[in-house]
Amino acid sequence: MKHYVSMLALLSVLTLAATSTLAMAEENSAHLSGSMEVGASGVDLKDNPARVNEYVKYRSKDDGVNLAPSLNLEYENKGIMLDVESITRGRRDQNHSLDLDYNRIFRLNTDYQVFEHWTEHDNLQHVGATMAGDIAGDQPRVTTDLTAGQIGVPGDNLAVANERYYQELSHDYIITHREWENEADITIPSLPNVTFHAGYRIEEREGTEQARTLSKCNQCHVQANPEDIDEKTKDLTLGVTGKFGLITIDYEYLSRDFSEDGDAPSYNYLSSGASHNGVLDSEQLLYSGSEIYSQTPDTEKDSHTVKARLDASRDSSVTATYVNAEIESDKKGDSSYTLNKNSLKSDLESFFLKGATRIGGLRLSIRGGAYTIDGPKYTANYPELVGSTILDPALGYDTATGNVTYKSAEDRDVTEFGIDGVYRLTTGTTLRLGYEFEEIDRDEDALGDTKTNTFNIAANSRLNKQFSARISYQYQDIDEPLRGANTGILQSAAYQDPAYPGMAYDNTSNYLGDPGNTTGVFYWNSVYPNRMLETSMDPEDVHEIKFSSTWTPASNMAATFFARVRKEENNSVDYKQDSYVPGVSFYYAPNGKMNLTMAYTFSKMKTENQMCVGWYHG
Repeated sequence: MKHYVSMLALLSVLTLAATSTLAMAEENSAHLSGSMEVGASGVDLKDNPARVNEYVKYRSKDDGVNLAPSLNLEYENKGIMLDVESITRGRRDQNHSLDLDYNRIFRLNTDYQVFEHWTEHDNLQHVGATMAGDIAGDQPRVTTDLTAGQIGVPGDNLAVANERYYQELSHDYIITHREWENEADITIPSLPNVTFHAGYRIEEREGTEQARTLSKCNQCHVQANPEDIDEKTKDLTLGVTGKFGLITIDYEYLSRDFSEDGDAPSYNYLSSGASHNGVLDSEQLLYSGSEIYSQTPDTEKDSHTVKARLDASRDSSVTATYVNAEIESDKKGDSSYTLNKNSLKSDLESFFLKGATRIGGLRLSIRGGAYTIDGPKYTANYPELVGSTILDPALGYDTATGNVTYKSAEDRDVTEFGIDGVYRLTTGTTLRLGYEFEEIDRDEDALGDTKTNTFNIAANSRLNKQFSARISYQYQDIDEPLRGANTGILQSAAYQDPAYPGMAYDNTSNYLGDPGNTTGVFYWNSVYPNRMLETSMDPEDVHEIKFSSTWTPASNMAATFFARVRKEENNSVDYKQDSYVPGVSFYYAPNGKMNLTMAYTFSKMKTENQMCVGWYHG
C-alpha cells in the first residue's frame, strides 16, 4: 500500500501591512502596527488518511481547498504592550494568542489552539488464524462482532452482527483537541525581587476512538467497538519566584481535575454451555454477560514543586528540585466484582540535583537524583470465585471469600545519575562526551530490576561560513529490561520436540493430580500457571548514529542533509530491530514576505521477534 500527500501551502494571494503612528512624535506616543495575510491551502489524500494525515492539517479526509488567513497586531502606548496573533488553516487547525504587558507589573499570556488527530483503526485481521475445517474463515473471530450474534441478547443474529461489523470498519476515528491556556505574572513595585504566578488551562478531547476487549477464550474472541470520547482537563497553578542575591527560589502548586463524560462501550461477554470431563467451561470465567469496558476514571492530582538555584559565579551554578505529587482516581466495581475502596491513590516523591561549571575550555555538568512511586493496593471481590474447585489456591485466589488482593506494578524506586562534558577543540568545533546511569528497583519482583548505562559522544563543527556538520553516537547497555514475566509457554530445553525443531510440547500426564484435574487435564489450571519464560520487546543493547550537515550558500537559502541509524537487540528473547532514516530539507526566502520550505524523509524499519503461541484444543 502506498500513501502520499500533496499539499499546496502558503499560497499567499494577498498581503496587507499597515503601520500607523498615532499622536505626536513624543517618546510615549501610541504605536500600532500589524499585518494580515489571506491565503489558501489545499490537500490531496490517497489511501489511508490516518497514515499520511494523522495530525490533521487543512482537511480530514476530503480533497479540497480551504481559506487560510492570518493576522498579527502590535500595540504600544505608555508602557502598555499588546500583541495579538491569529493563524487559521481551516476549522481543524487554528492557533490564536494574546500577550499583554502593563508596565512590567502585570503580564498576561493567553493561547488557544484546536487541531484534529486521526487515530488508528485496527481491523484486527492481523491477529486472526484459520483452523482446519474452518470453511467460513472467521476462526478465530477477531473481526469486530463478526459472530453468530451475541449469546443471550434477544434479536441478535448473524445478519445484525455483520451489520455492526461493516459499520465499525467504515468508522473514522478522529479526536478533536482544544486547549485554552492562560498564564499571568504580577510583580509588585515595592517587592521587585518577588514575582507571583497564576495559570489556568482547559484541554478538551472530543470524538471517537477504537476500543478493544476480549471474551472467554481470548485467542478467538477479540472485539472492537467505537468509544465516545468527551474528556476535559482543568489545571490551576499558583506560584511565586523570589531572587535573593545569588539564590533564586521558585515554588509552584498544581491542581488538576480530569473528567470523562463520554459513554463507555459495552460488550456481551460470552459464556459457554459446554463441558469437558464433567467440568463446565463456564466455571473458568469470572464474569459474563453485558459489561462496560475501556472506561477512563475521573482523576484529581495535586503536586508541589520547589526549585532552588545558586549562581555561584558567571560559569558555575547548582540547581535543586523537589516534587511531591498525589493522584487519586475514582474506581468502582460493576456487576461482576466489587472493590474494598471507591478510589485508588498513587504518590510520587522526587529530589534531583544538578551542577554546572566551566574549567578552561571544558563545560562540565553533573546531575543526579531519585524518585519513588507508591501505587494503590486494593482487594477485589469476585462472587464467581466462591466455591470454585478447579483453581489452585497457590495462584492467589481465595475461593472461600472470592477476594483477590492486588499490588500496583507502578511501585518502584528509581535512581539516576549523569555527567556531560563539552570541550572546544578549535574555533567552531566542539566535542561532547556523556554518561548516564538509571536503576529501576521495582517492588514487583516478577518484573525485574532494570539498570541502564548510556554512553554518548558527539562532535559539532562549523567548517566555514557555508558548511556545518554534526555527528553523534550513542550506546545503551540495558540489564533486565521491562519484561512480561512468566508469559512464555514451555520454552526450555526440557520441552523441545525431537520431531519438530523449534517447537515445544508437553504430556498431559504430567499434570494429572493438579487441583481440578480429576478426570482430565485443563489448560487454565495446569499449563497457564506453569508458563516459564520471559517475553519482551525492549532491547538489551542499542546502537544509534546520527549525522546532519547544513549548506548555506546565501543568507536566504539553506539545505540540510541528515541520517539516523538505530540498531536494537535483545538476545534473551531473540528480538532485533534495525531503523534507517535519511532525509533532506531545503529553505529559501526570495523576499522578506515569502519563504519556501521543502523536506523529504525516508524511513525503513525491520523487526525480528520470536513468537510463542499456545496451541491447544479449545
